[in-house]
Amino acid sequence: MASSGRKYKIGEASSLLGVPITTLRSWERAFPMLAPSKTRGGHREYSESDLSFLTRIIDLLRNEGRSVPSVRSILEKRPPALDAPTVESLLLEIRKGLAILSATDREIA
Repeated sequence: MASSGRKYKIGEASSLLGVPITTLRSWERAFPMLAPSKTRGGHREYSESDLSFLTRIIDLLRNEGRSVPSVRSILEKRPPALDAPTVESLLLEIRKGLAILSATDREIA
C-alpha cells in the first residue's frame, strides 16, 4: 500500500480488506491497539497504517488459523509499524520542539 497519508472511511476499509463493517468494529474492541481516528462527527478514519495492521490481523486469523486472543497476544508484543507520513509528521513536531528549546536557550543565555 502506498504511503499517501490518505484516510479511509469504514466502508472503504471494509471493501478494501474484504471484511464486514461489523467485524471492523468488533476488532476495535478486541484489539485496543487498533484505534482509528474519528472525525468531529464520530466517523472512523482508517490510516494506511491502520489498514496494514488490519491486514496483519486478517493474515493471523485466516491464514494461520489463530484465535482472536492469540492474535491479540502476538500483536501486543510488537508495536504497529508507522507509515511514512506519520513518521514525517512526528519528526516535524520534534524539530519544531527542538527549535523552540534552542530559541529559549538563546534568550536565557
